[in-house]
Amino acid sequence: MRKRIIVGILLVGAISSALVADLFLAPWYPFLLLICLTGGLLATQELLGLFKSSDLTPSKNLLSLAVCTTLLSNWIPHFNLIPSVFHSWQITGGTAIAFYFAIILLEMFKFRSPGVSTNNLSLSAFIIVYLGLLPSFLIQLRWIGSEINPYIGLYCLGITITVTKCCDIGAYFTGKLFGRHLMTPLLSPKKTWEGFAGGILFSAGIAFLWTNLFPNTPLCCTLASIAFGVIIGLGGVFADLVESLIKRDLSTKDASQVIPGFGGILDLLDSLLLIGPIAWLFFLN
Repeated sequence: MRKRIIVGILLVGAISSALVADLFLAPWYPFLLLICLTGGLLATQELLGLFKSSDLTPSKNLLSLAVCTTLLSNWIPHFNLIPSVFHSWQITGGTAIAFYFAIILLEMFKFRSPGVSTNNLSLSAFIIVYLGLLPSFLIQLRWIGSEINPYIGLYCLGITITVTKCCDIGAYFTGKLFGRHLMTPLLSPKKTWEGFAGGILFSAGIAFLWTNLFPNTPLCCTLASIAFGVIIGLGGVFADLVESLIKRDLSTKDASQVIPGFGGILDLLDSLLLIGPIAWLFFLN
């Protein structure tokens, strides 16, 4: 427990400092780029490592490049390297599709016997979407309102990450103290309904607190902030269960042991991987 808390505080401090430092480097945000590329590369390696005992043989290097380049493509419009007529999602989506076509071509050249290629292609598509496209929604939050004020995007990204991880924290401690009824005994044996309720309440409370600490921001009313907290909390729980499903199906407890007290990069980021689209749609208007 002590190790988990210490490492958690250090991670929060490091990431928060990087995001604040990026304010002086708008709109390129190089520290955010470094965090995303490092996380994307390590997460891809971990996820592929979970499948090493299976018969699947996708190209580890090409998939790692596909995920990292898809994440990197979110920055391309802000470097003014291509005509401005292209929307950022056209670039990011096009990058992911182009790499998937390359993976299909590679499977054509590698084909030797039936029963392998289609499984490799399915896993490759899942990894590109799960670790490349879905997190891109989270990344795109950083540029929301950037033409008006760079603090708006930082607020949108910051509250999304904070509420999601605070739901994890609230669920963990509530479950420890009051957990009695198992939520998903087969997928995640330690999750309880009491912990689930505590996490959602905690995330709603944190979102409400953010609204009061930072007025005149996208979540400018109490009802909107509480609704955001509840919805993001639910999305985070679902995302966490998705990773639990993958690990249980592959008979693995943790993705790795690279982060003391947490496990692997996937174990740290799991709840954030699917909430990007939810937050992006919430802030879109």
